[in-house]
Amino acid sequence: MTNVQKVSTPVAKPKLDIVEEITTGIQALLGELGKGRVDGVAYDTAWVARLAPHYPDHGFENSLDWLRQNQHDDGTWGAPLVHYHDRFISTLASIVALQEVGHELRDHRRIKRGEAALWKLIGQLGWDNNDTVGFPILSASLAEEATKLGLDVPHPPVRFGERYRQKVTSLLSQSSRDWRTTSLSFSLEAMRTFVKPDDYVLERNNSVHISPSATAGYLLLRDDKMALSYLDSVMQNDSSGIFPALSPIDTFEIAWALNYLHRNGAVQPDNVEVRRALHVLNTAWSQENGLTYSSFVSLGDIDDTAAAYATLNWGKYKVSHSVFSFYETDSHFCCFPGETDPSISAHVRLLIALRIFAADAQCQRWIDKTLYALQEFDATGSFWADKWHSSPYYVTSAALYALQGIADDLAQSRLKWILRTQNDDGGWGYLGVSTPEETAYCLEALLFWDRTVERIDQTILDASANYLSLHLNDKYYAPLWIGKSLYTPYNVVKAVILSALFSYYTWCS
Repeated sequence: MTNVQKVSTPVAKPKLDIVEEITTGIQALLGELGKGRVDGVAYDTAWVARLAPHYPDHGFENSLDWLRQNQHDDGTWGAPLVHYHDRFISTLASIVALQEVGHELRDHRRIKRGEAALWKLIGQLGWDNNDTVGFPILSASLAEEATKLGLDVPHPPVRFGERYRQKVTSLLSQSSRDWRTTSLSFSLEAMRTFVKPDDYVLERNNSVHISPSATAGYLLLRDDKMALSYLDSVMQNDSSGIFPALSPIDTFEIAWALNYLHRNGAVQPDNVEVRRALHVLNTAWSQENGLTYSSFVSLGDIDDTAAAYATLNWGKYKVSHSVFSFYETDSHFCCFPGETDPSISAHVRLLIALRIFAADAQCQRWIDKTLYALQEFDATGSFWADKWHSSPYYVTSAALYALQGIADDLAQSRLKWILRTQNDDGGWGYLGVSTPEETAYCLEALLFWDRTVERIDQTILDASANYLSLHLNDKYYAPLWIGKSLYTPYNVVKAVILSALFSYYTWCS
């Protein structure tokens, strides 16, 4: 029995009621998979707001009003929980939008408060474990635009700046450019002036890399009715003017949600909705490079490929692990070819997939390489932080599945960190308060350890499950995922919460 300090237990609903809610919730979620719900964010909304005077009949002026109504008390914009890169880039994009297309008198105070906030944030960027996606080029480009508009803003220090410059130089040196084959297209708004008339830019759904902000940047450069139709299609349907961080994320949503659900025995592959969702994944699968987070994006990535590989194998589809050779480098596996820094969670997810669904000499070599990389990335000795998520609980909890039995020293240190950091309300939270998402990651991992390795103090599990039960029907979850700003892939988060609670009531009852 692991000895840890006991925590207080909040009052939850009766067991029968919550079990019924979990069962109903899982079935409802299965029907939603593939729709790719992503909640709106300030950063992309600010970029779309700049289109208001150019396209007056599309509701983009509502985006400007949304910015006016959603500035934080400290003068910033961004996610409710503070991640400094998110707040910096969201605030910078928002004051540029207000200065460029807002009302001079009405928005003056908002802009000045945003300017002041940026100067405070500049000294706090180093506190984040990871930057937001594309931060070096996005922040530099926006700061330059802000200066030209007469705003007084700082130019932030950047990590991996030289690597970004190399990627940009390589792309721009090509005589015929296909932006769809590089991850830089996700940040095209920062490089829109370099787009040539004969460049390939738009994906099959007429977006720029399924990004509203990148698509808006493209429209600021060039009038394109098809790109405009994409923005019309992803505008939130409540007329608020808020836009998601990316859309649609059909393959990402399906692969990750089904991974959580099937890993905990909450769904079976013969379920009608599960078969439908698996068919979407299988259709998007390429034996050369797997797939990525959307069936409308041309570029593959190993994170989604590993998740889809595990899910499709569970569903009895024949997919080969040879696809992972596309992402292998001399020392580790890359998430995208040419990436600026490696992803720890991608290595963890790859390790899980290889251990469960593959067994040959090549796989063992890959497992050894993945373990070596994880050991090299172990900077704290207690947890890992990942570039795709603001919370270390996201990757550290998954590591218990990946490492158990093959790297027990790493697994035990991660387990201890999780157990020693539970909050008094029964939950876990890295950015100051407990969140249902982080709590679900930890509960799921602890239940796995409780079933397969050693018993965990029951009060830890009970307090965690009670906390989650109180938040089962939340309509909004705090943005923790790292894109160009923090965002929430709602159905993925819902899946891990439902899965963790299903596992708890199945195992602990």
